[in-house]
Amino acid sequence: MKYDSIQSTNINSINWNNDLLKSTYSTCFQAAEFLTSDLEDITPVFIYIVNENDEIVGQLGLRIIDTTVMYSSPLFKRYSKIISNITKRITWVHGPIIHSKNIEERKNILTKILKEVDEVAKKYDVVYIEGHTPPSDFLIDENYQKVFRNNGYVKFDFRTFLADLGGTMEELWSNVSKKARGDVNRAKRREIQAKILETNAEIDDFVNLNMEWAKTKGLTITNPEKQKEIFWKNHKSGIEKFFLAYKEKKLISGLRVGCFNNIAYTNFVINSYDDGTNLGGTLLTWYALEWAKNNNFRMYDFSGANKYTRRKSMLAYKEKWGGKETPYYVFRKIRKNFSYKLYSFVFNLLQKYYLRRSKK
Repeated sequence: MKYDSIQSTNINSINWNNDLLKSTYSTCFQAAEFLTSDLEDITPVFIYIVNENDEIVGQLGLRIIDTTVMYSSPLFKRYSKIISNITKRITWVHGPIIHSKNIEERKNILTKILKEVDEVAKKYDVVYIEGHTPPSDFLIDENYQKVFRNNGYVKFDFRTFLADLGGTMEELWSNVSKKARGDVNRAKRREIQAKILETNAEIDDFVNLNMEWAKTKGLTITNPEKQKEIFWKNHKSGIEKFFLAYKEKKLISGLRVGCFNNIAYTNFVINSYDDGTNLGGTLLTWYALEWAKNNNFRMYDFSGANKYTRRKSMLAYKEKWGGKETPYYVFRKIRKNFSYKLYSFVFNLLQKYYLRRSKK
């Protein structure tokens, strides 16, 4: 079958999202609200694949990113002009979305999508391309992965933990590790209060806590007012939800959760370092899981990491909430080898700098 493509930087958001909802595995990261967020210096590109009957059979939302500016530092600012010349890239998360279960059709549609991505990469002259597959696309097999390899991509194995919310609340609780259940109960005994975001004042609390967290890493939030605006807008639209933990009227933890297609996704957790035994994040994880169950979500994704990550504690924390370990893949294609090597070198230097600052 012959396939045609449509590329655009400006689409009807409602139609795009409604088409995504025809898939069981599309998540917030392919939704128009995420792709068009201008918190970073990004350009969104929307790719549609249509068949001979003019039916939409594939979708992929890309972000062309010039720099990473949500967090910055004096060191980063000093070299930002140099770094910006080597960091231009295409990224996507939890895609492509292919509206077919036929194995051969899926491969052919993916091939067409990757050709379109190459055209976008050439147009915007990016250094590299990096994409994350959807964890709940359970039809990704070796032949599907081979299409990426045939198009010049290198595969990295990642894993996440997915909780099926179809059972009872009692079953969900019993699947949580004994240690995590104990920490949740201890948080309640310490009178830590969990709630969902309700007011602008609370979004101020969340961003201020995020700024405090960033400061411990030697970073600053480049545009906190813009961050507040986007977070509040996304919370009101429902594409994201923010959960807050207070102790004695002070925010000690915050949780940002992506919400789309009845799939919840832990975006990030932030904690105050004023209390060395802060259990706010633990309480919020259970609170959000409970909230998702009560609001008829099908699945909760605790977010993932490289299968071979050295940060074992991070995966251990995600694992204890009862989700099923699930593989997904990151595919990377380097277009400019020297620029990419320089970018990797600078990135690793900055990462070591932030790590040293965080230990002070």
